[in-house]
Amino acid sequence: MPPSSYSAGRFMLNLDGTLVSLPSLGGGSIKGEVVTYRTGSGTVPVKRIAGVKYEPFTLGIGMGMGQPLYDWIKAMIAGTPVSKSGSVALVNARGKAEAYRNFRDALVEEVAFPALDAGSKDAALIAITLLPEELTHAPGDGVDLKPTVGAKQKKWLCSNFRFRLAGLEDACKRVAKIDSFTIKQNVAEMVSGSSRIKTKTPTTLEIPNLKVTFSAADAKPWQDWFNDFVVKGNSGAGNEKDGAIDLLDASLKDTLGTITLSHCGIFSLDFDTTGNGVSRYVAELYVQGLQIDLTVV
Repeated sequence: MPPSSYSAGRFMLNLDGTLVSLPSLGGGSIKGEVVTYRTGSGTVPVKRIAGVKYEPFTLGIGMGMGQPLYDWIKAMIAGTPVSKSGSVALVNARGKAEAYRNFRDALVEEVAFPALDAGSKDAALIAITLLPEELTHAPGDGVDLKPTVGAKQKKWLCSNFRFRLAGLEDACKRVAKIDSFTIKQNVAEMVSGSSRIKTKTPTTLEIPNLKVTFSAADAKPWQDWFNDFVVKGNSGAGNEKDGAIDLLDASLKDTLGTITLSHCGIFSLDFDTTGNGVSRYVAELYVQGLQIDLTVV
């Protein structure tokens, strides 16, 4: 989740002309890179600023993120990352812009989904970390800012989900928890010529493993898969399973979005030792393909 989130004021993202309110914002410092050296005959170290570092920042946001941000994270997850520029405004209680943080040529570095827990009452936020090539601060201009999307979005809670795996449909009906998981875009940084700004180039995409907690009453089909896949050594495409995580509304009937999982393999199965007297198992799965489709953005 977003580190050291600001608590004062409200924040508004402007991306491709779409304004969306941000429930949380963290990171994004601009720092000078300090180097220490000695002069020819000097005995006292001298410190100077040799460059500028623009730290990544994280947006905590719900379903109503707007089409530009949605398309941006979908491109990253699909393995076709693109750079975008935009701004985040600090908005006061009257809805006026008090300050701006402008970002240039940023990449989506991480998309983190919260822990999904049937016993939770927390609102669910997706944490989207952006890695900019450059950040600048600008004073506010007093413009009246109102979100253009998200005002009528359905509330999504961490408890509102459904997990599915092909061939284990009945055994997935009592999945109680899916631990938080993060999709990560690795990025290479290079300095060109005399520029003090590092160029960001996307490299490989990391798709996370999943940790799934379910009722011990459903353990046998999971045990059969684990024994065949791991103990007997029958792993591989023929025994991998496709699946999905459905993100549901408060009624648990309407689907707000789906995270589609492909070529999942089980590699760990054990008792849940944190169940507070409830008999559960924990399975860990690798995932080779993932995509997200939201109904309303």
